[in-house]
Amino acid sequence: MIRRLTGGLVAVIKIVAAGCFAAMILLTLVQVINRYALGLPMFWTEELIVLLLVWSMLLGLPVQLWQHEEIVVDVLPTPDPRAQQLKDGANLVCSVAFCAVLAWAGYAFMLRGVNVTSPALGLSRLWFFLPIPFSAALSVLVLLARPKGQSVGGFD
Repeated sequence: MIRRLTGGLVAVIKIVAAGCFAAMILLTLVQVINRYALGLPMFWTEELIVLLLVWSMLLGLPVQLWQHEEIVVDVLPTPDPRAQQLKDGANLVCSVAFCAVLAWAGYAFMLRGVNVTSPALGLSRLWFFLPIPFSAALSVLVLLARPKGQSVGGFD
């Protein structure tokens, strides 16, 4: 049940991240045309592009983890399946602990930006920092709920 709900959430997150990336490309194109072809620079587009870049990049982390596409560097390869299970378990514990600490620290960092506004958009800096704890917390959920399997990315 939780695995299916997490998979559905990851599918939605994947679409949102792709939408952020597409909007970022479109805004960059509009900004270049306005600045160099029309001579009318739009000062707010750069800040919005940075916001969308942060969101698309950080939303990609739980998607990548769900699909077992994280980078893997195996410095102690072992043919023994039991030793491999122990290593996989230790990796999971370390990954969950790292993402949990990142979520906690990101939340504290996000709260510091609540009363600060961005100069061009007038948005609270909370929106720039929110993807850090959100992505990290979602990554904890994904790591614990994802289907078993070997990661496909990385160096063995």
